[in-house]
Amino acid sequence: MKILVLEDDDRKFEEVSNFINIEIASADIQRKKNWLDYSRAVAIEKFDLIILDLLVPRSAKDAMVENHYLTLVETTRDYHSKSFKTPAIVLTRHSLDEGDFVHDLNLVDITVIAFNDHGDWKDALKRKILTAQPQKKFDIAIICALDKEAAAFEGLTDTWGPVVTISGLSCREVRIGEYKVVIVRPQRMGLVASALSASFTLERFEPRLLCMSGICGGVAGEAEIYDLLVTQICHQHDAGKWSASGFKSEHYDVQIEVDVQNKLHEIASSQGMVAELLMGVNAGVSEVPKGKEYVGFKIHSSAPTSSGSAVIAEDGKTSSLNVGQRKLAGFDMEIYSVYEAARHAKNRTAFFAAKSVVDDGGANKGDAFHRIACLLSAKFVVKAIRAGIADVWKT
Repeated sequence: MKILVLEDDDRKFEEVSNFINIEIASADIQRKKNWLDYSRAVAIEKFDLIILDLLVPRSAKDAMVENHYLTLVETTRDYHSKSFKTPAIVLTRHSLDEGDFVHDLNLVDITVIAFNDHGDWKDALKRKILTAQPQKKFDIAIICALDKEAAAFEGLTDTWGPVVTISGLSCREVRIGEYKVVIVRPQRMGLVASALSASFTLERFEPRLLCMSGICGGVAGEAEIYDLLVTQICHQHDAGKWSASGFKSEHYDVQIEVDVQNKLHEIASSQGMVAELLMGVNAGVSEVPKGKEYVGFKIHSSAPTSSGSAVIAEDGKTSSLNVGQRKLAGFDMEIYSVYEAARHAKNRTAFFAAKSVVDDGGANKGDAFHRIACLLSAKFVVKAIRAGIADVWKT
């Protein structure tokens, strides 16, 4: 939160700034000691809150203290000023009983509060600070349908914040390189929950990139356990009509932008990428797929996948997903809705999903592969972010 404080009295400024830091520890406080410097600051910078005294010197070269009430509105609410819409609060020892200046300032959203030694001003200032806080914005948002998928990012990011609720969304704030990132966990698995979370995330945080990480199923013959599927195109396999003759699919699909796809292919194809993703992955005996001697995988950088509201857990059922798709590689319960949310967002954004296979439609099933699969997909997403995937696609 960026706050401008006009105050020439050191003791008063220290008391006000200490109170602000208690309420907003990360507040960026800029201090000006005279009217001329204040006028320049509000004209060229945008602040979230302005706190000022009326009785201050004219300039750094003119120490004469004056009451600047008459020019306050003209200066602070000048339409050419960067901060003309910024909430402002006058914190003054000046008598509030003199004239109509309190009424006049309230008309232009400049609140007047009496500053005294009793601390009565603190409650009013606290309310103003809390209401003036800017909405949080993030460069990148990552949707994870399961707690284990989100937890896989711990240790891969540069910072790791606690789980907090922001505008009804379960979030964890992290930083990856230069990017401010939020990991969002929907209330449950499935198309509906992910569509709602993705839509709210896009509207609330306005990220430049929306991506998804986690685990998925693989289609036998096309993907094996731990294979990383970067979804180039996704369709919804349970949209259609049931009749006496069976289920007739209605074909819907959505795909990522060409520039994003090209960058992802470049990242996935970089020399040593598989080895880098496997680095530090220590597999237990149960985490090695049947018929394999060690953990290995391929990256499918242009995988066609399918999403539906129900889990597919029966052998042979995955073959029915291939209707309308040649060589479908995998399936999950969320990607399609996340892609659709991004495609219809008011503020267009880049988007992609990378999930690791934990069910190959055959003998390899169960939860034993989840830990490593979550980690592999999270590591790939982080590498893509560090490689600048958020800056590839522009509206």
